Amino acid sequence: MLVKSDQTQHLCDSGLTFRRYGPVADGAASATMIEVPPNGCHPQSYSSRCDKLYLMLEGALRFDVDGIAYVARAGDMVIVPKGQVSHYFDWQGQPARMLLVHVPSLDATAEHVLPNVLRTHDFHLQGERVTLRPMTEDDWAHVCAWNADAEVLSWTDGPQTKPRTPEETQWIHRTISVFAYIFIIELEGQPIGDIWLQKLNLPEIRERFPGRDLRRIDVELGRKELWGKGLGADAIRTLLRFAFEQEGADGVYYGVERHNPRSRRAAEKAGFQPLGDEAGLIAWRQP
Repeated sequence: MLVKSDQTQHLCDSGLTFRRYGPVADGAASATMIEVPPNGCHPQSYSSRCDKLYLMLEGALRFDVDGIAYVARAGDMVIVPKGQVSHYFDWQGQPARMLLVHVPSLDATAEHVLPNVLRTHDFHLQGERVTLRPMTEDDWAHVCAWNADAEVLSWTDGPQTKPRTPEETQWIHRTISVFAYIFIIELEGQPIGDIWLQKLNLPEIRERFPGRDLRRIDVELGRKELWGKGLGADAIRTLLRFAFEQEGADGVYYGVERHNPRSRRAAEKAGFQPLGDEAGLIAWRQP
């Protein structure tokens, strides 16, 4: 049976092109060919009707599925069960192409795109010296300035990380906030950095500890004149206590670049231990 494309749609904000085929077999499935341009992305979304099967044909994309990160290359398949929130994007500046199969067939009314806003919360945490308060849409001036500083990013994301535009910074934080608690670190009422607790999104670490509720802490101290004064360790320790006492997490992972001994010392002071031969560290909830 030959099935011809019955619809072509362009997602203007990101430049994605969709060519739809089907439904076939009495609505059992339908297919969509998706072309992703360099730096293209699809927003956070979920289906209340369909499982989605993405078969990569060309290029590579980063997928986040229910808070877990995957890198999919040609020949790989990413499966997104019904109801799970996901999004995908190109981070290499290269085009990609994939085939998406909906099971059962696509029903546009069952596809839901999440609003592109920061998900906030109501938790306020007090450390020995710092305070952690919810990040809001009013904090972009500080957060975007920190992410535009190559020296700040070199210590958080690696020495080759390029400064981010405000649009990139907002997209990253808004996307992660769906699965994370994002806090602003304050010292004497002044913002000095941000820190978040999210579901651990590294499959290779999660697979080593099946059945455990694992989270992840990422921290960015944007005020460089305050580096080396123990404030990062205070913030990490405060959020770690929240993860165990209020969230009931079994363990918390902290990724740290090998070139950043200061960040490693801050994490170790907060109770983290090395995780084998890798750069990351982990802390476990005590019985």
